[in-house]
Amino acid sequence: MTERERVLAVLANNSPDKTPWFGDLSWWYAYRREKGNLPAEWREEVGYLQLYRDAGCGIYLYAPCLYRVIFEPTVKIGIEEKGSITITRITTPVGTISSVQKKLVESVTSAYQQYFIKGVDDLKVMRYIFTHRRIEPDYADFERIDKLWDGWGIPCATTPCCTSALQTLLTRWAGVLTTIELLSEAREEVEQTIEEIQRSDDDIFEILAKSPACLFCFPENLSGEITGRSLMERYEIPYWEKRIRQLHQAGKYVILHNDGTLKASLPLLMETSLDGIEAVTPQPAGDLTLEEIKQLVGGKKTVWGGLPGIFFSPEYPENFFINHVRETLEVFPRGSRFVLGVADQVPPDADWNRIRLVRELVEKYG
Repeated sequence: MTERERVLAVLANNSPDKTPWFGDLSWWYAYRREKGNLPAEWREEVGYLQLYRDAGCGIYLYAPCLYRVIFEPTVKIGIEEKGSITITRITTPVGTISSVQKKLVESVTSAYQQYFIKGVDDLKVMRYIFTHRRIEPDYADFERIDKLWDGWGIPCATTPCCTSALQTLLTRWAGVLTTIELLSEAREEVEQTIEEIQRSDDDIFEILAKSPACLFCFPENLSGEITGRSLMERYEIPYWEKRIRQLHQAGKYVILHNDGTLKASLPLLMETSLDGIEAVTPQPAGDLTLEEIKQLVGGKKTVWGGLPGIFFSPEYPENFFINHVRETLEVFPRGSRFVLGVADQVPPDADWNRIRLVRELVEKYG
């Protein structure tokens, strides 16, 4: 079987010939490209696929977006670069909001220093932005990558980041503290914002349902200690269910990215119609053991993950890494609705031989 056939077998609750192994090497790759030491054979789209082939790892991220967003002329976006600082300003007839991000040169990533939403008055600007845009299908690039990756991988399409508007506020637009403050002090404004944003995504999900993609991920960056039961039950699960039904009716599989803690979130996710939970992070990086995760899921959904990204770092001895991979494959043997994956990315300092070692272990124990 190919890696694509294996992962599709697991999603369909069938048993593959081997446990599928799909990791996210994009950060590891981007770091070397940025530093100028990426081997020539791994450059560009064909080279990126070759990286995964050489690693013996299935590829699923990141597929081209399936739609284009075109803002109305009344929404003006300006980006200003000042050294390692990026300032993004969005101007509308109802106000202007801005964010500040700092590029972290050593790790080749970035972090928000200021979010767009700083107070209740900014919410009306956010609503204007989301409700004054046009969405158009754009399948060509996705179809090209789907053909390129072929059996070595499966392009996993992402829904809007995030699918739940509450997660969008928490992770991208307002941050945790401001979102919680606004829910406490201006709940009606927050709820209006959530409703309008999610309604504005109707066109996107119609396009996704008609698209050639067969696998979708809700890129929620969910973590149970931040988005607890009351928030999930009130603002997220009903909406997720609406969109899952829509994609299921079109014959698609749907997984959700929960790369944080699981103790509070996993029992609730088990009550949904999701096909699987992706970026599942066990102890010591997460808050549940592999056995506890297995017991909670009970074979009712696909578990995708198991290998904390930090374990690929030389900070952890190789024997420790080998033992963890073996334990993971013992707890989730072939045929147990499991995709071996990274929770959630292989870090830049990972040793190449350790990345390749996973394939050897899968061949032996998976």
